[in-house]
Amino acid sequence: MRYTLSNTINGSLDEVISKFKDPEGVKHWMEGLQKIEHLSGVPGSKGAKSNFHFLHKNKEMVIAETILEENLPDHIKFGYTSSMGYNEVEMQFEKIDENVVKQTNNSYFELKGFMKLLGPLMKGMFKKQSLKYMNAFKAYVEQ
Repeated sequence: MRYTLSNTINGSLDEVISKFKDPEGVKHWMEGLQKIEHLSGVPGSKGAKSNFHFLHKNKEMVIAETILEENLPDHIKFGYTSSMGYNEVEMQFEKIDENVVKQTNNSYFELKGFMKLLGPLMKGMFKKQSLKYMNAFKAYVEQ
């Protein structure tokens, strides 16, 4: 399953990237995130590995993140592994003008088990969650 979403953020490219790269800032726009556990590599760089610990509906969930590509301010690509399967997210940032940045999320999912059967029916839910994070990041930058 693949999809692409985009929005615009009112802020300079430098400000947007600075807030995107701030590991403490993630808690402001990634709902349910309890902590990030750095495992290996240089944080924020290609090859870095971390575990993201979430609390969702009173259930703990751990998602393993690997940074696959890092070419900010242009783009960054993440690989995520969880009990549901594998997900790649490429975030692109494009300067529209001095105070507007277009953010694009290209997502790809390989679901496993029961989720593999439900995936096509749940595409809307996955897109809604991605857009929720994007809009929360937008609000965090613009506050």
